[in-house]
Amino acid sequence: MLEEIKRFEVKEQHLKLISKMWVQYNDYTEFGAPEIDPKRPYGNSDVYDDIAEILNIKKKGDDFTAKQEKEMLQLHMDTAIAIQIFFVTGKMETGIYEKSQYGIDWKKIK
Repeated sequence: MLEEIKRFEVKEQHLKLISKMWVQYNDYTEFGAPEIDPKRPYGNSDVYDDIAEILNIKKKGDDFTAKQEKEMLQLHMDTAIAIQIFFVTGKMETGIYEKSQYGIDWKKIK
C-alpha cells in the first residue's frame, strides 16, 4: 500500500504525532532495530486518547465520533509515510512531497 503512494502532504498533525512517538530498541528480532512501540505508539495503550490529546481533539460527549476515529486512524497510519520522508530528506517539514513509483526518493515540491 505505502509503495503505491507517489505524492503525499506532510501536515502539522503528522509532525506533532511523530514528535510524541515512543521509540525503543527491539533486540528480539534477527539483528535488532529501533521501532515504534506498536501497542503504545504514543506512550499509552489508548491510542485514540493519546492522539486526541496530542492534536487537541475533543470527544463528543463521552466518546469520539466515528468520523473523529476515522480521521485519527488515518493520520496515525499516514505517519509511516511522513517518517519515511523525514528519513530520506533529513527534515521534518510540512509540505507536498513526491517520489518515483517504486523508490523512496522523496522530494519536497511545495
